[in-house]
This record gives sequence, C-alpha cells and structure tokens, in this order.
Amino acid sequence: MKNQINLFLKGLKSYKQAFSFLVKNKLLYFFIFPIAFNFLIYISGLSVLNDLRFFITEYLENHLKSFGASEEWWILLLNKFFSISIWLFSKVFFFYIFSLFGGYLTIIFLSPVFTYLSEKTASIQKGISYNFNPTQFIQDIFRAILISIRNIFVQLSMVFVLFLIGFIPVIGWGISILGNLLIVSYFYGFSFLDYTNERHQLSLRDSVKTIRRKKGLAIGLGLVFYLCFFIPLIGGFISSFLAIISIVAATICLEETFDS
Repeated sequence: MKNQINLFLKGLKSYKQAFSFLVKNKLLYFFIFPIAFNFLIYISGLSVLNDLRFFITEYLENHLKSFGASEEWWILLLNKFFSISIWLFSKVFFFYIFSLFGGYLTIIFLSPVFTYLSEKTASIQKGISYNFNPTQFIQDIFRAILISIRNIFVQLSMVFVLFLIGFIPVIGWGISILGNLLIVSYFYGFSFLDYTNERHQLSLRDSVKTIRRKKGLAIGLGLVFYLCFFIPLIGGFISSFLAIISIVAATICLEETFDS
C-alpha cells in the first residue's frame, strides 16, 4: 500500500518534470499536433451537429405548419423557440460528448504522435537511439488503438456498476464518486504507460500485469489528465495538450521504475 501511494505521488509530480523535459530538449513543437486535432474535431463536429440541427428544425417547422397558418404569431414564436433551443442543445451536447470521450479520441487519433514521442523521450532519457522500423511503428499504433478501445469497454462496464451502487444513499454516493474517479484515472494512465511497455516488447497480458503492480502510478498520471475534463466547456480541448505532457511523464516514470 505504501509503495502504491509513493507511485501515485510520483505520477502527480512527474508532470512538472515532463514539462521541463519538453522545454529542455526543445520538444514543444509536439503541441502543434493537439492544435490541429482540436481544429479538426471542432470543425467536423460542429458541422455534423449543424446539419443535424437544420434537419430537426426543418422537420419541426413543417410539423407545426400542419396546426395552422405559418404566419400566425404562435407558430413563428414556437419556430424561434425550437430553433434557439436546438442550437443551444447541440452546442452543449457537443462539448459534453467531447468531455466524456475526448480523452480516448485524443489517444486514438494522436497515437502515431504519442508512439513517436514516447520513443523519442526514452531515447533522450537513456542516451540511446532506436532504429526506426516502419512495420513496428504501425503495429505500435494499432496496439495503442486496441488498448484504448479495450479500456473504453472495461471502463464503461465498471462505471455502470458504480452507477448502480450510487443509488444507495450516502455510502453509495461516496463509493460511486470516488470509484469513478479512480477507475477513469487508472485507465487513462494505463493507456499512457502502455507505450513504454510495448517498447519493452511486453504482450498485452503482461502489460496489464505490470501496470496493475504499479496501479498507483497509473492513477496518479491519469488523475491529472482526467481532472482537465472538469473544466467547463474547454476541458476536453485542454486535455489534448496535457496528453503530450502525460506521455512524456509516463515514459520517464516507467523507464525509471521498470525493474523495480
């Protein structure tokens, strides 16, 4: 237990070390990728929602016309009300969904960047160079995506159980809130740490065993990342930038404790 607490604190503190590492080794250009990612997600996401909003609004307008002349004041008022309501709902819905799944969207879509950054970090940290292998690089990307998908389903099943426990007054509320915080943090941290495990040629099963032994580290790393999503509206976007630091922090920590 004491060892897990120390690993947890190490995970929290590693973010400062990771940012200093990025600055010192002139790796800040990696933040360009989250900017591009956020731009694409924002543009494509809002475009889809706008198309859906126009479809729903048009459907409601046509439906309302069947109740009377389209120029009657109450028809015009309802049209305006529904139009504004749908517009607001679509924007809130977009930010909610991105906040809920934005972390894994970031990990999946930026997995090529994270794979390279983790290797680059280890190379600088250990003073060795890794030979670039295109085939292995592609395999690493697919593994990162597979890990993310696997974690999503496992996490959702566990969160659902905690949701049911939350119906128990007082005690259930505490267990549900704390459990959800620890579980989501653990799986985010898991995703960041697996890049290093893969580089050490651990199978998925062995990676799971290794990270379970260092669960405190995974939770500490994932907690900082997860807390971003509690920032209203912009939390999901900030998290994509923090993910760059998370990858470096996870790589530095696990390389240091790999044989412990």
